[in-house]
Amino acid sequence: MAAIASLALTAALLAVGASPAAAAPTAPQGYGNCTAVPAGSDLQKRGAAWSCSGSDSTDRRVPAPVLAAPDLARAPADGANAVKLCLKDSSERVVSDRHAYCTRMFIREVLLNKENVAIGEGHISVLAVGLLDSYAGKWTESIIVVPGDMTGEVTGVEVSLDSTCSGMCSTQGPAWGGGYATVEKGGDNQTGTITYLSSVAAKTDISYINLTYTVRAAAVGGVGVPGYDTAIYDGPQVRCDATIGDTRPVPGCIVFAGHTPNVTFSRAKYRGAAVAYEWAQKNLTGQYGTPGHLLSRYIDPLDPEAEDRRALTCDRGPYKFPRGATGILNDSCDEYPFARSRQGGNPGDQCVDITPRPVGGVWDVSGVTVDRGTGVSPYNAPCIRAHVDNKDNTAAGGELGRAVQSDRILDSEWYEVIIVP
Repeated sequence: MAAIASLALTAALLAVGASPAAAAPTAPQGYGNCTAVPAGSDLQKRGAAWSCSGSDSTDRRVPAPVLAAPDLARAPADGANAVKLCLKDSSERVVSDRHAYCTRMFIREVLLNKENVAIGEGHISVLAVGLLDSYAGKWTESIIVVPGDMTGEVTGVEVSLDSTCSGMCSTQGPAWGGGYATVEKGGDNQTGTITYLSSVAAKTDISYINLTYTVRAAAVGGVGVPGYDTAIYDGPQVRCDATIGDTRPVPGCIVFAGHTPNVTFSRAKYRGAAVAYEWAQKNLTGQYGTPGHLLSRYIDPLDPEAEDRRALTCDRGPYKFPRGATGILNDSCDEYPFARSRQGGNPGDQCVDITPRPVGGVWDVSGVTVDRGTGVSPYNAPCIRAHVDNKDNTAAGGELGRAVQSDRILDSEWYEVIIVP
């Protein structure tokens, strides 16, 4: 009887022109997140029934001519290098090195009519470019929106961006003060900024920080409708710490995942010291400091300057280093691996002693003579001791210290030693 009564009620409603509630329209498939265009809106007047937004898997390249280097924070790298990361031909969303990153978010906007036929399509690249500061726990990210191809009824795209960071980190955002930036067909880039602050301060503070971006976009005229076109993207992992600094903690940050720190020595600048390290890499079986044979930073809390470890290599034991024996002016003992590495601090009698000299005014490993060592290269020895001008020895030690700061090389972290002309 209840079913009969319900049918009778439905018939009565139809008789007076009423009808049951119409089913909600089904969103089109294959175009990302689609939202019905509001009645009476500008988009509807242009023939659109659906506005669809999604990640653009086909547009992996950023147009090179339209990018300019942002004015970013002080760091070992520069803004131009950071922007080059954005232009790299890679399928990775985040392209980075030790000091900079570019998070590339490619977005496609499509307008569909009532028949689910596309009447316009637009492509944009949203770039988050960060240049980290090795000497501060703060950096400012440049947000760059680059217009791509736009066709039909999509003549522009409006976009907003906000971000969050995990760990000991907070943000000052969102970009554009929470508003929207508009890029138009054939128009200019739009830029904004977001600032990140890490609270690392104590000597033991180390924080691994993950960045996440929330992007909202729609064809011009479609922004602001609840539920419109939101996408979330993962950014880089950043590491900030305050563990480095001889007298007081100095906060600083680097891009963490996948980037080995390095210390680079120029032969022209550090002369005998650089040549000694290169000779050791090429002639000791350990190949210390080369890829696959990295050094590990070591801090002895009872010997923070590694004076005892250096003395063990150069001045103690049965064979003290014979300063001045090979005619080097201002002679000093330069040990490798470094005393401040876990591979260093070896007894001096186990080392090969060498003297680097220039050849025709050029510093090169071909000018190295072996003063004490058994056998021939490669030597199965854990270390070398080199006769090096004390000025070059001291300057190379300063370069090692600067690299520890600029690359934020923590205690027990592996690093590469690179020798360049």
